[in-house]
Amino acid sequence: MAKTVVLILFLVIVAFFSGRTLMLASGLVSGKKADFFSSFSLGALVIICISFASHFVTVMGSSLLSDEKRLCGIIMVAFMSVSYFAFVILTLITGSRKVDSGEMKNVLADEKKTDVKMTEEDASVESTHEESDTGMKLSENKNSSTWIFFSLAVILSFICFVTIVWGVRTNSIGDETLETVVNFLDKGEMYGTDPLTGMPYREGIPNKQKILCIPGMYAVMCEAFGTPPRLLLESLMSGFWFLSGLFAFVALSGVLFKGRKDELFVRSAFVSCAILFVYASDLSLYSQGFAVFSAMWSPNAIRIWLLVPVLLFLLMDRKYVLAFLPVMCEVFICRTTYGIGFLPFIYAGWVIVCLAGRRLACSKAS
Repeated sequence: MAKTVVLILFLVIVAFFSGRTLMLASGLVSGKKADFFSSFSLGALVIICISFASHFVTVMGSSLLSDEKRLCGIIMVAFMSVSYFAFVILTLITGSRKVDSGEMKNVLADEKKTDVKMTEEDASVESTHEESDTGMKLSENKNSSTWIFFSLAVILSFICFVTIVWGVRTNSIGDETLETVVNFLDKGEMYGTDPLTGMPYREGIPNKQKILCIPGMYAVMCEAFGTPPRLLLESLMSGFWFLSGLFAFVALSGVLFKGRKDELFVRSAFVSCAILFVYASDLSLYSQGFAVFSAMWSPNAIRIWLLVPVLLFLLMDRKYVLAFLPVMCEVFICRTTYGIGFLPFIYAGWVIVCLAGRRLACSKAS
């Protein structure tokens, strides 16, 4: 139990610090702030990348689980050390920039106050009372509807999280991740025997399937922290991936509806709709969102619930270099056609639409 708690804290700390460091580094160029939600969801992708690096080197060499465990630990310690120092330095840099920008804003505000003269018009007492009453009624209605939708989003998220962690709708039909992880732990070797039959592969297994890092990552976690494979997959990692994807949707809503007067209301409605679509997808085995409830640990569920909203958030926030991270993660965990999956098409489509829009704007201006 104690090692399981340590594993949970480990995942949260690594995801936050690594993602926060990347967002702060990107903010130095774009000048945009890094919030908790986007940092955490981006840090979850960093865990996938670190796991892929150790897994790729191991399966191309000895294929021993102990070697991947050792290599993954070395990479993780080195990366977190660099990430921590970079986090401290970037925090100090961004803090000094905020102080300078705040001082400039105060100077500009004082200049405007001295240069601009405010003129006020007298209004009758009755009209003032009427406007204040109607304004109070409108604000009360907006506040009540906002808090209703915010509470709805929180309740739906909590119900969905509990449903996934407790395995109420678990359905692993067509998914061999659990069997593969158990096989890795029993044999101590990766992809030596078939996880379904226990017999050695007659013709081996293609490298494009070997390099997929999700089973190896789960096996290393079970080996390092002593967590049972079923508990790790169906509860811990499913909850971790769900929260990471939920935070990605929250960050995406912040980009879509930033600056609106009813920002909290619209963002709450957006997150609620995303969760309701997951509930609707649970009705069909062939829908993309079905795996979110039934097998959140699987690569397909991670792609549709985490990678897609992170990619859309980074593209809409104009972080085009960081947007390559979810595209690469899809190649690292999902079976694709020569590395081409859903996300490269989304990235390419976004670039084409942006170029076409810029071209159209230039033609209109000329």
